[in-house]
Amino acid sequence: MGTRKEIVIQDIDEKGFGIGKTLDGAIIRVPYVIPGERVLVKVISRKRGDAILLKVLEESDKRVYPLCPYFGVCGGCFWQHIRYDEQLKLKHRIVERFFDFCLDSIRGIIGADKIWRYRNKMEFAFGRGFIGITIGLRARGRFDKVINIDSCLIQKEEADNVLRIVKKFVNEKNLTPYDPKKHEGFLRYLVIRSSYKTDQLMANIITTSKEEFKIEELAKILEVNSLIWSVSDSVADVAVGEIKAIIGREFIEERILNLFIRIYPYSFFQTNPIQAEKMYKLVKELVDEGNLALDLYAGMGIIGMIISERFEKIIGIEIVKEAIKAGKENLEINEINNVCLLEGKVEEILPSLVNEKIDVVITDPPRAGMHKKAIQALAKIKPQRIVYVSCNPKTQSRDIKYLLKLTNNGYQVSLVQPIDMFPHTPHIENVVALDLR
Repeated sequence: MGTRKEIVIQDIDEKGFGIGKTLDGAIIRVPYVIPGERVLVKVISRKRGDAILLKVLEESDKRVYPLCPYFGVCGGCFWQHIRYDEQLKLKHRIVERFFDFCLDSIRGIIGADKIWRYRNKMEFAFGRGFIGITIGLRARGRFDKVINIDSCLIQKEEADNVLRIVKKFVNEKNLTPYDPKKHEGFLRYLVIRSSYKTDQLMANIITTSKEEFKIEELAKILEVNSLIWSVSDSVADVAVGEIKAIIGREFIEERILNLFIRIYPYSFFQTNPIQAEKMYKLVKELVDEGNLALDLYAGMGIIGMIISERFEKIIGIEIVKEAIKAGKENLEINEINNVCLLEGKVEEILPSLVNEKIDVVITDPPRAGMHKKAIQALAKIKPQRIVYVSCNPKTQSRDIKYLLKLTNNGYQVSLVQPIDMFPHTPHIENVVALDLR
């Protein structure tokens, strides 16, 4: 602990940390570095090999000056110091590492056209600063410290304005921020959602039930399409609550391809709508016409809606009740009648469909991946094609290997397509197509 080491960074792991080895062979993980650099680090965890960067002794020519003044302390964009074309190469290398069993199927990563101001949703925490209430993102590695910011370069400029107005308002009202250590206080989160094609804004203030939030007063100075006050007394530090008041509409609207989508405060929606369109187009290209398709972990059922014209019927499965409700509303708005949304766990509903003749299955699970029982049911269904969309290539690879094992390699990986949804971070969206042999 506390040992200083000089190391050469050899690679980057899937979490974005540089990997190097000491002379005695110990593996060290260190942030804010680039492969090929020689650095001086301080070891802070011998067991995990974690270290902090003290100095870059030999810089990579891929290193650039970060644009954000909060870089290095804010827990957000982790890779701003890496030139964008090199970010894409590193992400492609991460995908190759997890899909080394089908390297010939991996396509070049699809880069982002817009690498700044691309996010349509940001969750900002409230905290206590030296001169009042702060609003910003958590400090890297800390759940109890908020970095006070006035502008976030990955959200729209209009959202920056919302951030500044809300900060001024809560300071003028002398409100108290929530303390996640003591589990006391009032202000918890400010969630800002924005649309890119309709230029609409939503601000959701999440507090505890300790007092009344003056939402009507804030509405007089804040120009948004949807202003919401939500309440949560949960000890879980998540930006979700029960809606107590709404000024304006409860939703904002966005266009994705030929669809018109209503997005509610707690709806899941891809955070990079520009890149999401590329992904949805790809998914549509990967499915042929057929009678029945499944959309697993469907959310609001957007994938099902996009491919609806290619199938007689599509069944979507989603556990979140609010997502099902919003999905049915969006189906009605877009006059789509052949998509059916079922509420429940995929691993519980999917086994009941094993006797159906299903042409295509599209699955887009959360970062943790698919439940084993869901994969087992999928292996019994044996659709002609499976399209697996994931924001975590590690769990995606694990699930696909398990499926191949269950089917005795009855499927062939025909395409692996990484897409960069999250510039300046190590996160990767990945689309994999599997065909029945």
